[in-house]
Amino acid sequence: MLYNSVDLVMTDIDPINGTDTDIDSSLKRVTAPVSNTSWHLEEMSEMGEALFCKWVELVELRTGIRISEMRKSFLLSKLSIRMREIKIDDYQQYFDVVNDKRCGQVEWETLVDRLTVHETRFWRDESIFQLIEKEYIEKNNLLNNNRLDLQVWSVGCATGEEPYSLAVWFEHYCTMNNIDNRQGIHATDISLAALATAREGLYPQSRLTNIPEHYLNYYFTKKNKDKYKINDNLKERVCFTKLNLMDVDSFPFSDFDIIVCQNVMIYFDQELRIKLLNAFADYLKVGGILILGAGEMLGWNHPKMESLNFQSTLAFQRAYE
Repeated sequence: MLYNSVDLVMTDIDPINGTDTDIDSSLKRVTAPVSNTSWHLEEMSEMGEALFCKWVELVELRTGIRISEMRKSFLLSKLSIRMREIKIDDYQQYFDVVNDKRCGQVEWETLVDRLTVHETRFWRDESIFQLIEKEYIEKNNLLNNNRLDLQVWSVGCATGEEPYSLAVWFEHYCTMNNIDNRQGIHATDISLAALATAREGLYPQSRLTNIPEHYLNYYFTKKNKDKYKINDNLKERVCFTKLNLMDVDSFPFSDFDIIVCQNVMIYFDQELRIKLLNAFADYLKVGGILILGAGEMLGWNHPKMESLNFQSTLAFQRAYE
């Protein structure tokens, strides 16, 4: 299935009251250019416990991400960098900005991009390809159909390396087995900036070090000495969509063959992890596979799901209707 990745963009930004001119005026002080100073050498200011708790509650309420006391320095560094960019030097003042009804949601989107980690790469976990081949394609005799018609969901796709890795692998697998590739990939993330990078499909060579060289030469186009762009025929197989996992039940698609959700659960507490996994189970078709990051979830049981024992990969299969 082919997608135009710009046709479907779900967003949880509420409409802002007022005219475009009003909005632009309201945003002037939070989008001002950064002066050429040595602000990056300055020490972070301290944040009181009460205000830290307010920030933690806000982030968790809006994203589900839980920031523990041990990660306080992480929060302060991300806030401080953004505050210096927009020339705000007080944590409470910035808290008020992101809660402002007129322009706060726009600034919040920028902050979310800073708080979510996008450090990823192509071919990060090759074992998931082997799992898909052995536990899903071969066990369901899908090669006998002369085409591979699968629906895949990449959850927390960041800047697109995971879903594009899947697209490359499926394309190569179908070519080698002389069957028609009909698979489509839905890729979701909370960060609009990350999704914009993913839709562009242009990556530095450092993100591609794990991918086999013949894949790189065949499925990517070199743009300059250290940048590669994924070929358009593969870009068309991935639909990038904004989704806040706090609203996972609003995702309008279902009956997935495969859901990949790696290095996402680490952001959430146990209660939210269980809620999300239960939702993913319902989004799978019977026989579908849920693939998680190793060690991300222990002790999860669901009446429709069975654990898959495959190498070092944490995976479950929907066994019952």
